This record gives sequence, C-alpha cells and structure tokens, in this order.
Amino acid sequence: MTQISSKVLKGGALLGDARRLVEVWDIEESTDDNLRRISDGNLLAKNSRARTADVLKYVLRPRFVAPGPRVIAALRLLLQQPSAFSEACYYEACRDDRLIAEYAEGPLFDWYRAGRTTVTLEETVHWLAVMAAEGRIGSWNATVQIKVARGLLAALRDFGVLQGANIKRFATPRLSPAGFAYVAFRLHEQDVSSRALLGSRVWRRWLLDEPRVVELFIQAERLGVLSYSQAGSLVRIDWKAASLEDVARAAA
Repeated sequence: MTQISSKVLKGGALLGDARRLVEVWDIEESTDDNLRRISDGNLLAKNSRARTADVLKYVLRPRFVAPGPRVIAALRLLLQQPSAFSEACYYEACRDDRLIAEYAEGPLFDWYRAGRTTVTLEETVHWLAVMAAEGRIGSWNATVQIKVARGLLAALRDFGVLQGANIKRFATPRLSPAGFAYVAFRLHEQDVSSRALLGSRVWRRWLLDEPRVVELFIQAERLGVLSYSQAGSLVRIDWKAASLEDVARAAA
C-alpha cells in the first residue's frame, strides 16, 4: 500500500498566494523564469526568501504549474469570481495533497451525512491515528498529528467547506456553476465516463449528494459548456467546450 503524504504543514489553502501567482505569471516566460522572478522579486510578499521558496516548491508549483499552462490560464479567467476561483484551487489542492482529499471525501462527508453540525480537532487527530495504524500515512508523533489536523481543518475552512475560528462547523454545501464546470472538465480530461463523472467521490469534497450534482450539471449546461441527459441509470454528457480555458471563459 502506498502511503499518503501531506504538504499541509507547508501550506493549507493559501488562496491569497494562489491569486498572486496567477496575477503575476507571464505566459510568455518559461516556468523556471517565472518562478525565479517571483522568488527574486518577493512577489508573494513573504517574510523571508526561505518561506517564499517553500511555498513555491511545495505548494504553488505542484498545484498550479505542474499540471500545465492551461490551469493558470483558466484560473486567470476566474479571478473575478472569488467562489469559482477558490473552488478550482480546492480541486487542485486535493489533487496534489491526497490527505486533504481523503479527509474531505471520507470522514468529513460521513459526519455531515450523519447529521453532525461540528467537527473537532480531537476526532480529526483520531482519524489520523487510525490512518497511521493502518499504514496509510507515516507514523507521525502526537505533536505532528495535532499540527496536521489543525492544518486540515484550517484549509477546509478557508476553502469554504467548514466555518468558524475555534469551533469548526459545516458550512452550507455549495459549489458555483463556474467552479463545478471547472472541476467537471478537469475530471473529463482524465477520461472519466459520464456515469462515473456523475457519481464521482470528488463531489463529496463539497458535501454534495447526487441530486445536487445533477442540478449542477443542468446549470453547467446553461453556461453552454456541455449538454447533459439522463434516462434511468444511463447518463450522457457531451462537452461543447474544447479546453479548460473555454470552460472558464464561458463561466466568466
């Protein structure tokens, strides 16, 4: 079994840094030149070059640069839609940091469906301990487990899934049509079938059940990026948008 690692101690949501990266990225420059310019110019406004280097290396580059230039190009089109921008960043964060995804799709979704209204640090630490006992994550000591648990809760608060400073409560589940279209197309890029796209565990990250996902497909259809039809268990999704940029442009 491959262990799940996490970079949440290096940075959680970091939405401000993500926005700044997208704003200052020059598509005419190479990746290395962009990263060097951002680091040398302290364009992320960090307290030290070491912190800037850490954020770029461990968080921003793998989330937004490594997937290819279309991600930053699409995010730039979503800058004027804070909710959609945040939701797209959340998807990319979960793609890069599987522990965030596992937590959101697993216990967090289950607790919400069970009617819970709050989430505690203690039960998040317990979940990490169980994951460690099963060999799914490293054998972190108690101090590290607490720090990781706090990082998970803070990230999910910043991404809008939870709310509250000390006591974390479930926020009202929501995903904007533009953010939904971005995520759906990212899954489509992985050759996910129409039926699998509808039933993907990814939607659990926003605490959404299948009827709500169906509603979002209908809203995405109104944006003109896809056509959606369903007859019983048969689902058909045809994409009208040819690229992630097309999706973001239609949603903008």
